[in-house]
Amino acid sequence: MIEINCNVQFEQLLKSNKRFKVHQGGTRSGKTFAICQYLTYLIRTSDKPLTISIIRKTLPALKGSVMRDMVKVLTDANMYHQCVHNKAENTIQFGKHLIEFLSIDQPQKIRGRGRSIAFLNESNELDLEDFRQINMRTRDFVIIDFNPSDPVHWLYNEVIPREDCDTWITTYKDNKFLQPELVREIERMRERDPDFWRVYGEGQRAFFSKRQIFSGWKFIPKEDFPELDNPTIGIDFGFSNDQTAILIGQRINGVVYIHELMYKTGQTNQDIADFLHANQLNDVLAYADSAEPKSIVELRQMGCLVKECKKGQGSINAGISLIKEYDVVVSLESKNMIAEYNSYYWEQLKDGTIINKPVDKMNHLCDAFRYMFYSQYSTRNEFFVI
Repeated sequence: MIEINCNVQFEQLLKSNKRFKVHQGGTRSGKTFAICQYLTYLIRTSDKPLTISIIRKTLPALKGSVMRDMVKVLTDANMYHQCVHNKAENTIQFGKHLIEFLSIDQPQKIRGRGRSIAFLNESNELDLEDFRQINMRTRDFVIIDFNPSDPVHWLYNEVIPREDCDTWITTYKDNKFLQPELVREIERMRERDPDFWRVYGEGQRAFFSKRQIFSGWKFIPKEDFPELDNPTIGIDFGFSNDQTAILIGQRINGVVYIHELMYKTGQTNQDIADFLHANQLNDVLAYADSAEPKSIVELRQMGCLVKECKKGQGSINAGISLIKEYDVVVSLESKNMIAEYNSYYWEQLKDGTIINKPVDKMNHLCDAFRYMFYSQYSTRNEFFVI
């Protein structure tokens, strides 16, 4: 017999008979820990052998969070000493049952294996195609947890509305193990940042704030794009702390189609040139940040068609305004572009006044978009600093 002191999410899972079991919640709601308790209960009580895949975007994030929780739950249940924990393979064997910890950057494991149960931890970090591949190889059911920090996400369209899906929303108030000082810290968000509080305090889906610069964009698979027969590329240089961001796009019949190409740190000019050549994009007109003329000259010397973006006073708002005149469609594969879209905000003063100056962070692809779009499509005579 096993006794586990659990939060409400454990009971919710126990009563559900749906294929998809979705736990939406705010910070410190205890959902991930309760799911680990439920999985522990299953391997203790199930007669049939179970293969359980616990999946997150990256292996370091997996090891530092849900794997640690799983080991603690097994230890609390006096079961860990009976397990074979293969730390090299990231598996835990308990009798005839197997728990495997997988990351999305292990495609041969994600797409090549079948499993009884899949647990997608922080699933809002995963792509729709990742979910589809995992779902097709899962026999019994899929458990999903996530913080609803994205106003637009495939979870809201592809999973939650399904008839074979149970969805629960929990918050820090549902976590009976949370220390009072952490409760007070969480509740301080209520006045400091109402948008943040809605998601992480109340567990509610983020919405487009008044501060959000862009809204109304659409997101579709790249394969559904029309042919980009005369595209333009935008490049925002980065290296150590900032990502080099590259995207490609084209305006077709009043609609702008955008697809992310690169979002990496540590990229030299040679790396950028090699990437463009390897993808046969070196002859596509590219506009790059003119604050780095040396990089632009070097890319030209390496056979890439790169020009400086337009410059001049008042540029950022001019570029943003021009983009807002058009419908924008972004490929679903452009996960970093979508993340920037959701977090690209105007600055706000201490008194709550919103000013027309973008917050200068997590904006590399947005900058590349402006470089490309304003330089290519502006018909104004002025030159603006972008």
